[in-house]
Amino acid sequence: MKKIGVLTYPVKHRKTFDLISILKANGYKDVIVYAIPFHYQKKTFPIYQHRPEMNYNVPPMEQLCSNLSYQYKQGQLADFQIETDRIILIAGAGIIPEEFVKTHTLINAHPGYIPNCRGLDAVKWAIVENQPIGVTTHLIGDYVDAGQVIERRLIPVYKTDTFHALAQRVYENEVSMLVEAVEKYQTDNLIMMHPDGFVLHKRMPANIEQHLMERFDEYKNTNGIERTL
Repeated sequence: MKKIGVLTYPVKHRKTFDLISILKANGYKDVIVYAIPFHYQKKTFPIYQHRPEMNYNVPPMEQLCSNLSYQYKQGQLADFQIETDRIILIAGAGIIPEEFVKTHTLINAHPGYIPNCRGLDAVKWAIVENQPIGVTTHLIGDYVDAGQVIERRLIPVYKTDTFHALAQRVYENEVSMLVEAVEKYQTDNLIMMHPDGFVLHKRMPANIEQHLMERFDEYKNTNGIERTL
């Protein structure tokens, strides 16, 4: 079975918890979790939260890994000496050194259908700009949220959806697809998605986000489907 590394932060982290729990449930044994310093600090908070809470009832990362019989290493990325044949899944990371990207296989799950929705707040921007809502697994490379794609998956939007129900569906697919990418990844099977002509979004400004629910209703009326049994 493949060797896997998980890149994350040295704090309680919901996405990492979900990711490595699913890896364990699927029988992956050679998993090492690498926790690197958390540098990003939010300066503003969204009007509408679209990610699950990160730490409720989640044990500290080192304890979590011990409970799952996975190795845990904390420090700077350059200190880990990670083998080049170990597939690295991104649960959380800041800027990754270019040399590391060139010498390792790093797989990211982006909560947007790329290249249509790149950057931050992808679900929100997809609603506002009437773009497809989806999740993409891709290799970290020369482009941000573009480049060599493993899988793109459209996420259904139901006419009865709330915004948060949709956001949760996106998140669940994001984690699941990241695990699935371990087996789906093949260098001769990748699809190249160039970012040319597609915006790399920043955080959605409050003056746009305050109208998000109105735009979501419009989006459902135009693109929503009926839920069937």
